[in-house]
Amino acid sequence: MQAEIHAQPTAKQNRLRDAAVNTGLVLVAVAVTYLILEAVFFRLMLPHLPLQYRVYLPDRADFLLQISKSQYIPKNYIALVGDSYAQGMGDWLLSLGYKSSKPYHSADVIHERLGRDVASLGRARSGSAEAMVLRVARIFNDPYCYLFPAIEAPTRFLVYFYEGNDIEDNVQLIQHYVRPDPSAPLAPQIDAFLQNQYAATSSWRCHGHLGDTLWKMIQYHVRFGLHPDETYNVGPVPAVNTIVINGVPVNARELGGGAMVMNDKQLDDGVLVYDRSLAWFQQRFPGVPITLVYIPSPGAVYRYSGTDAMSAEYYDPNDQPRVGHPHLTPGRKFPASEIYAKSQQICERIRAVSLAHNIAFIDTRPAWRKAAAHVPLHGPRDWGHPNEAGYRLLGNLLASRIDQSAADVCDDRWEP
Repeated sequence: MQAEIHAQPTAKQNRLRDAAVNTGLVLVAVAVTYLILEAVFFRLMLPHLPLQYRVYLPDRADFLLQISKSQYIPKNYIALVGDSYAQGMGDWLLSLGYKSSKPYHSADVIHERLGRDVASLGRARSGSAEAMVLRVARIFNDPYCYLFPAIEAPTRFLVYFYEGNDIEDNVQLIQHYVRPDPSAPLAPQIDAFLQNQYAATSSWRCHGHLGDTLWKMIQYHVRFGLHPDETYNVGPVPAVNTIVINGVPVNARELGGGAMVMNDKQLDDGVLVYDRSLAWFQQRFPGVPITLVYIPSPGAVYRYSGTDAMSAEYYDPNDQPRVGHPHLTPGRKFPASEIYAKSQQICERIRAVSLAHNIAFIDTRPAWRKAAAHVPLHGPRDWGHPNEAGYRLLGNLLASRIDQSAADVCDDRWEP
């Protein structure tokens, strides 16, 4: 009988095996620790987290911490949808040192006026697709995520359409992310992108929230430092623009207009993104009333002492050399008459689509222009967003018309 001879592992093989086992144990320990930390942070600590930390949080966690509601999980509430205007950026928040534990935007005003819960889904740099599809999906479309309580649908949506850059953001989406086939119809390609990219859900995303929070914290302070309220100019306002308040010239910084360099085809493409995003949004929340709130750009709100107005930086679809890498063009002067005319063009297009979808439409421009004749509604530090007077104007207007089935005509008149 021939005896079998078994080769004994070498010392090197033993070391490799031990290293693999130890590495596996470390990875398991890290994963278990991470799962425990995310559960403790979002389930136990989040309801008691100081509100100044909201800026670091993912969409769903931020939604739960807002103060414009009477309870942690809102009930029978009004939801604001949009970009930084729906989020509440501007001088009112700056004056509080970026501490969102006190009222600072239109959601708070509506809550105070009506006594109803109001919650904002707004985030900066959101066009129509990001506001009505991406943010909504991240807040409402992951019921499997055990880190957060279930959130019921609101009783009404107020969708803020900001004339200043929503069309630009929508055209940017087409150019850099949808990247359509020019030989095929555009609308189905936008629909496919919204459904497959922005509305897509993944169980892995649930476990990315803690990591995203830490990464946002790092990014935020790399960009703004430890005192973000000091990043805006606080010295005397240079005479970049001169607006007229109560018949007196007042200095103002750059004032954005809406899609100033875009032709009719580009405007139509931007409006089409709004149309397809709204279609997805209505399908996601059938039966929930929606009101489109049309908000003018700062440049279209004021009268000027001269004929021209200096714009803020803007998106130029004709100057985008690298697909996938959008960039903004420095501001320049535009005739004030062209800013007003472009405002009317965009308003009429957005109104037509809104009414075709059987949603209410409120043109807030007359109210902004009437008030801006007597008091600045933006600035003095951040002229791209409303100040306290601007947000109170917007909140009070919407509170007074919240249950109306409005179908305002785009009114480009100025009061004498």
